[in-house]
Amino acid sequence: MVWPEVEQALTQHRYELVLSGDKLTKYLEEKNELDETIWKLKRLNFLEISFCPSVEEISNDIGKLVHLSTLTLISTKLSKLPSEIKNLENLRHVNLSNNQLKSLDEDLFLKLSHLETLNLSHNLLESFPKFSTENKKLAILNLSHNQLVDLPDFPVELDNLSHVDLSSNQFQDFPTTLLQLNSLKTIIIDSNQLVEIPAQLSQLHKLKELRFKSNPLKDNRLKKLMEQDKLKPVLEYLAKQWNEQQKSTTSKPAQKKQPQQQQQQAEATEQVQNKIEVLHFDQEGDLKGRQITILPKVINVRPHLLCCIVRNVDLATTGNLKKFLNLQNELHDDICQKRTLATIGTHDLSLISGHLVYDARDPDEIGLVPLGKGPKLVSARDFYDQLCRDAEHERKLKKRNQLSGLNKYLTLLQDQTNFPCLSDQERYVISLPPLTNAERSKLSSTTDSIFIEITSGQSMDICRRVMDALLRQMIQNDLGKKSNESNIRQILTLQQTKVVDDKGQLKTTFPSRTDLDWIEISQGSIAIERLYSDK
Repeated sequence: MVWPEVEQALTQHRYELVLSGDKLTKYLEEKNELDETIWKLKRLNFLEISFCPSVEEISNDIGKLVHLSTLTLISTKLSKLPSEIKNLENLRHVNLSNNQLKSLDEDLFLKLSHLETLNLSHNLLESFPKFSTENKKLAILNLSHNQLVDLPDFPVELDNLSHVDLSSNQFQDFPTTLLQLNSLKTIIIDSNQLVEIPAQLSQLHKLKELRFKSNPLKDNRLKKLMEQDKLKPVLEYLAKQWNEQQKSTTSKPAQKKQPQQQQQQAEATEQVQNKIEVLHFDQEGDLKGRQITILPKVINVRPHLLCCIVRNVDLATTGNLKKFLNLQNELHDDICQKRTLATIGTHDLSLISGHLVYDARDPDEIGLVPLGKGPKLVSARDFYDQLCRDAEHERKLKKRNQLSGLNKYLTLLQDQTNFPCLSDQERYVISLPPLTNAERSKLSSTTDSIFIEITSGQSMDICRRVMDALLRQMIQNDLGKKSNESNIRQILTLQQTKVVDDKGQLKTTFPSRTDLDWIEISQGSIAIERLYSDK
């Protein structure tokens, strides 16, 4: 039996096909393989198969879709790719993120002469294949959140490559192949194992963004400059080092003296750390955790919820509130896959009353003032319908068959009779995931404690990954309270929250002793102190 979406694409000679989420999962429950008719749609130039853990392999017949220009295979359980992808020579945009890919064929990209963007983030890659001179149109490369330790040599002909993201890998040495690519405008290599940053980076004169936070650098001065988020001083410092290195080639005595001076300086400078304190749910004193009760109705709509309280947040410093909101938006676009995989809700804790309830209710009976849309109270149904009308208007203006990626999260609720919502003790709705937060609990520059809720219809694992990424970014963006201790730069305080079912049985506690394991990656740049004893 041909799947309805596939049959429609076949009979209407469509150029796009999107198979995603719960519908795709239901199809695969009946027959544990993709509809073979897909590979007969030779007109296709856009194919998306996404958000379905039941997808574990793609047929070799994908090689028949010779007109494909965009291939999106995201958030599945793919552990390998068919080698025939290498023959899809019209591919321009390839997104293979959030899968379980461990390796790729060595010749996978060599013939893809039209390839412009490649996203392999959030996989398990330990190595990466070569590019060729045919890949000279490649502009954006995202290999973040893998297990890479090095890169192959890139051809110097990749003179359109402007953006490379290698964050959250296992690089111990900076990949020197990047130093020959003068076209680079953005290099992100946060959260690796780098101990040195090459001074030659200062010679990439088109660089507009360079990030290497959360690495165990030996040069504390350079580390401090990077933490200030100002590119110009970093490049000036590297340029000075570069000039000294060039001079040292003609002065052997100076060459011997310089490392000795650097070693003495390093020994004299005590390493500056960030600090995370973890408070128990039942902390003594006034600082109490919050409990969230998850009711049965929401289990069939959006079942996964993870929460945390973050205290000692600095949003008062000029620019910090905007910085926090921007990083939240970036996470929504990246790891949350434009809110289709998970959604982040952040609230001013002081504006939330007591413990909370996570439920699913008739959208006509849910009332709230949506964030940024005040002051009128609206029903969740009216708000959702307006979002859908706006998205449909945008789709028609751009003459697309599908909603844009920015609005695709709206489809998560299209067949739901009840909408998920989070309410406080006074029954005020503070969150309507994945649509919006409420104006009532809006963050401001006076906020010093934030209640974070991560929700997902996919898995608890993605909730934890998103929470980890958000907390990591808060540290990297200096959003903690400044410390008076000489060797502690900032302190961020996390307090446990508990999620229980309607019978009071514990479902999750965050952060538990098994959480925050990413801190170990930073090798001492973050100190963690749990201010409670085991019970």
